Amino acid sequence: MNAAEGIEGTYVQINGGDISVSASDDGINAAFKTNTYTPTVEINGGSIDITMGQGDTDAIDANGYIYINGGYVNISAQFAFDYDYGAELNGGTVIVNGSEVTSITNSMMGGGMMGGMPGGDMGGFGHHR
Repeated sequence: MNAAEGIEGTYVQINGGDISVSASDDGINAAFKTNTYTPTVEINGGSIDITMGQGDTDAIDANGYIYINGGYVNISAQFAFDYDYGAELNGGTVIVNGSEVTSITNSMMGGGMMGGMPGGDMGGFGHHR
């Protein structure tokens, strides 16, 4: 799929399948569409390939939480992850720009650090609109 926002909803849960997203804003986005649920991206399985354009873009963006529990996630992006509340990499394989990562790190606006590179939490200074 090619779009500005690839997959967007309040709670995005992916349990399997082959998904390929090419987007110019957010690849997979969990945003406040309702007050019933906390925005969350949960990946439990499948093969997901996300390619992002340059600029203020995020491969996986959550106004809440990101959980990767399984599956294979391949990201090509300047900013891999952006989240407000927290993120956990509990299983699966996550590749960011050709390198496997062992943690989910928050992207900072301005590109001070490549999103998704191993390291500590960036303190939740995501670049949301």
